[in-house]
Amino acid sequence: MLSRHLATHLSTRRLVTLERSGRYEEALDAFGDRWADENFLPADEGIPAADYSETLLRFGCLVGFYGHKHAVSTAQERSKNILTLARERFIDHGDLQKIVECENYISLSYWRSGEFREAEVWIDEALSRDISPSCFARLYAEVIRSLIFLSTGHIEENVANCVAVEYTMRKYGDAFLNGSLCTNLALSYKRLSKNTEAMRYLSLARYYHEKSRHKTYLGTVHNNLAQLFKAEQKFGSAHESADAAIKIYRKLKDQTREGSTWDTKAQIYLAERKFREALEMADRSIKLLQAIPGSADLAESLLTRAKILLLSGSFSEAILSLVDAVNITRVQNGDGAAKSIIDDFEDALKVGRSEQTTPTIDSDELQLVVPASLSSYTEYKGVWITNGKLENAGIPGGSLVIVVPGEVARGDLVAVLELKNKVVSCGFYDSEFGIICLESDDNEPELFTDAEVTVLGKIVGVCRSGKGVDGKMVVESLSL
Repeated sequence: MLSRHLATHLSTRRLVTLERSGRYEEALDAFGDRWADENFLPADEGIPAADYSETLLRFGCLVGFYGHKHAVSTAQERSKNILTLARERFIDHGDLQKIVECENYISLSYWRSGEFREAEVWIDEALSRDISPSCFARLYAEVIRSLIFLSTGHIEENVANCVAVEYTMRKYGDAFLNGSLCTNLALSYKRLSKNTEAMRYLSLARYYHEKSRHKTYLGTVHNNLAQLFKAEQKFGSAHESADAAIKIYRKLKDQTREGSTWDTKAQIYLAERKFREALEMADRSIKLLQAIPGSADLAESLLTRAKILLLSGSFSEAILSLVDAVNITRVQNGDGAAKSIIDDFEDALKVGRSEQTTPTIDSDELQLVVPASLSSYTEYKGVWITNGKLENAGIPGGSLVIVVPGEVARGDLVAVLELKNKVVSCGFYDSEFGIICLESDDNEPELFTDAEVTVLGKIVGVCRSGKGVDGKMVVESLSL
């Protein structure tokens, strides 16, 4: 028969295994039927003091993970209280590694609630402890610090942090930790527009989390792949990855991450300029996330909704969504983070004055019915028009114009690509002394130096009706 001490040790190992594979409910069931009671604590009868401290640590962190997954409003506060109690006991024992582990999970609870400043204080405390850089607690602290860097916009610092610990993590960390670090590093590279590096680390993250069997984090990898495919304008692959993530989260009943992935779907549709579908996805995301007190993702979904409304012409409604996003962010993260939300919206506002980056449809998905008058052209691009500046030229907002390369002359209706921000602008062309001018009726002309833009070509056709039931778009020639 096993001694009580050995049985407790084996039970603790089992709890850790379940936790690192995301099986939180199964782990909590080991504490009995009453674990969900707000006042419940594991019994300490007959358990050595050090073992009971470990039991509190395991129970406290599981309460936090479970509460985040299932949107339990009181879970993070309860988790922090139990972990604080465990930490005090480990301080009495002088067990530095376990103290650090408690501080890690306390920081993580603050991060889940969107209280990033408090999260940073606790993770700094954990990292200040004199423990081996190769032990699990220290490596996990680096992963949590990386999460906080990401959430607070310190992207370059996060890359430096992850790269600095990558070798040690590969050598001493398990699949769970390596997968988490690779995901965070990939997200940072993506934000820095280094998509090749981002894809490499996401592929590594997928490998590690398939190995760790952590379904939740595997879903996160799929969601991040969807965002990366969106950035590469591979919209079909982006939707497939987002759908894979949603399928995982629904099976796990993870409302927080499912809500965040519906926001991903909204962003993909927005990039495609499918505003109706984008708004539907954003509203679905917001509905889920509003049910989660203190959700750090709700502001992001509200910002996405604001961008959709802005670019679809509903300016007043867009501002209302923006205000909600700013207010939430200011309360959770301060004025600096709130200003970043406003700056992000302002960037969308600048894009709104011109047409979307080309192409907006995967080339293998674009099926056009071209009139005989345009059949002589062998090469063309499709550019969506998102405003009404060219309505007097027969090109309403929401239509698709056909652009053909070649020489353009004064007075031609053309499309130009701004090299810095990859935005396409359209208008009637004029050029003199190194300045390119695009004009449209009743609007201020847009002026560029010839070094700032590339002329894509002349606009020769337009599709005003969108896709037909057969998926094809009928193009009419323009005579200007």
